[in-house]
Amino acid sequence: MQRVTRDTSPAQDDPKPLEHAMAIIVRHFPPSIAHLFATPRTGQGGVREWWSELEGQPRRFHELDADQQQALLALYEQRQDAVRQLIGELQGRGQHEEATVLQRLIGPANVDNLYSINGYPLVVRWGQPVPPSATAPVPPPPPPAPVPVRRRWIWLPWLLLPLLGLLLLALALWFGWPYLQRWLDTRSVQQPYACVTDAQVQPPEFAVVLDTSGSMRLSVEATAEDEQWFFQYINDLAVDPQRLAQITRAPVRMDVAKASLTHLIEDLHPAIDMRVVTFDGCRAPLDHGVFTPAQRPTLIQGIQALEPNDGTALSASLDVAARAMDGRTRDGMIVMFVDGPDGCGQNACAVAERIAREQPRLRVNLINISNNSQANCIAESTGGRVYSADNASQMAAALKQASQEVSSSANCD
Repeated sequence: MQRVTRDTSPAQDDPKPLEHAMAIIVRHFPPSIAHLFATPRTGQGGVREWWSELEGQPRRFHELDADQQQALLALYEQRQDAVRQLIGELQGRGQHEEATVLQRLIGPANVDNLYSINGYPLVVRWGQPVPPSATAPVPPPPPPAPVPVRRRWIWLPWLLLPLLGLLLLALALWFGWPYLQRWLDTRSVQQPYACVTDAQVQPPEFAVVLDTSGSMRLSVEATAEDEQWFFQYINDLAVDPQRLAQITRAPVRMDVAKASLTHLIEDLHPAIDMRVVTFDGCRAPLDHGVFTPAQRPTLIQGIQALEPNDGTALSASLDVAARAMDGRTRDGMIVMFVDGPDGCGQNACAVAERIAREQPRLRVNLINISNNSQANCIAESTGGRVYSADNASQMAAALKQASQEVSSSANCD
C-alpha cells in the first residue's frame, strides 16, 4: 500500500463517517471496484492522508493527455455504475442507511481529486462535495417565432392517440397485476452470509493466524534494520542499550495484536465461529480449534496469555489453517497477522498457490506490520487483500477492515 497524497492542514471533521463508508465499500465490492476510493488515514499532526493498494506511479488527472483522460473517465463511470447498482440492491433489501452512505459517493468526477495509477482511476478526498462548476453565460433569447395560423380540429386525432395508449396500459395492468404481484413475491432477495436463514446455506468459515514469533516483541515502529540488529545481537543485547530500549518501547507488536484481536472477537457476528492458529517456533503450529460465540470470553483470555518467542512458521501455520477448512463448496477466509516472511525454510507462496488451486473459495487476507512484502504473495494468489499498518491505530483498523467481509453484523437485525 502506498500513500498518494496528504491534506495541507489537520482534518477538522470526524473521520468516522469516512471509515464507515470505507467498511461498506470493502464489504460489498471486489478490489477492482473498491480501489476506486483511496483509503483515508490520520497521519502525523492530525493531517489526513490518502492511501491506495494500487501499485504504480500515481499521476494527477491534469498530467494526462486527452486520450488518457477520456479513458480514465470512462473507467470512473463504469465503477460509478457498479455503485449505483449496489445502492438499488441495498434499498430493495431495506438497508437504507448503507444505501444513503453510498449515495453520497455518486456524482461526476472531481478531476482535482482524481488520479491515475497504471490507467486505473483513484479518487482522493472523496468525502468532500464536488465544487460547483462555473456558471455558463446565458445566451440571449431567440427572436420570437412567427405565430402560425391555427387550423382547428386537425390536432385532435394526435391528442386522442396517447389517451388511447394510456387506456390500453391501464387495462393491461388491471388484468395482469395478480401475475406481476406473484412474480415480485417469489423473487429471491440476496442476504449477507451471516444472515442467511436457508438451512442449506452455511455461513463462511473464518480463521485467524496470529504471528507469535520473537519479532513480535519489537515496537510497532521498529524497522527491518532494527529487527536484523535485534536478532544479530540477541545473545548480547547489552552492546547498545539505548537502541534496544528504542526498538522495544511500547506499544510492541504483540500487545497491539492482542488488543486488535480482542476487539475483532467482540465485534464478530454471532453466526460466525472462529478458528485460531498460532506459531510454536519452527515446530508444528498450534491449532487452538474452533471457538463458538459462547466460548469467546475463554478465547480472549487465551490470547491475552500468549507470549512471542522463536521462529516464524508462516507456511506451516497457513497450511494447518487451510486444511482445517472446506474452501470448495463453502466460502472461507483466513486473516493472517504477520510481521515478516517465513523463517523456517518453507515456501509460503507455494502453499498459497496450492490453496488457490485446490480450495478456490478460500481467501487469505494478510495484515503486514513490518513493511516486508515477501509474504504478500499469499493474498495475491488466493484473491485476498494485503493491508499495511505501520503504527498502532493503523494496525487495529487494518485488522478490523480485513475481517469486514466475513463479519457482516451491520447488515443484520
